[in-house]
Amino acid sequence: MWRTLLAASLLAGCSTVDRVGQTVASIADGRSSAPDTALDAILHAAPIACPNGRTLENANHEAFGPQHGVVATDIALTPLANDPTRAVRMRRIVVEPGGVIAWHTHEQVQGSALIVSGEMTEIRNSCMDPIRYHAGDVAMEDAQTAHGWRNDGDVPAVIIVAHVVPRN
Repeated sequence: MWRTLLAASLLAGCSTVDRVGQTVASIADGRSSAPDTALDAILHAAPIACPNGRTLENANHEAFGPQHGVVATDIALTPLANDPTRAVRMRRIVVEPGGVIAWHTHEQVQGSALIVSGEMTEIRNSCMDPIRYHAGDVAMEDAQTAHGWRNDGDVPAVIIVAHVVPRN
């Protein structure tokens, strides 16, 4: 049911969604069509966490070194109605193979990151093991999160992040 509603809303709201609308409709009614990996990642998005029994406070304090091979582009900034000093920022991050997002904290900026395509490896302050993310995986970034990322894959990774940020 929700897939049909999603397909209808996509078709009603945009004039350039023929391929996306057809893919969503095909998924909704079980027909086979050419795979759209980005849409598949979005439709099957789910949070990933540290494996059971492998969490440890302050397990890591650094990751893969300085940032490189990363391009971040802001997509939208929406002010919060209940707090004019903050906004929700949507951003697209592209990480080249071997690229690194340097170690950083989320004390001031919390949100979520959706891997749309490619693969990323995360070292997190609260997990003893590296966490491997694939298309459709979501990283939760609360105020206690500190982490760094590396693209260990052969293709660029595309990530969409939504964060609550201070408004300038």
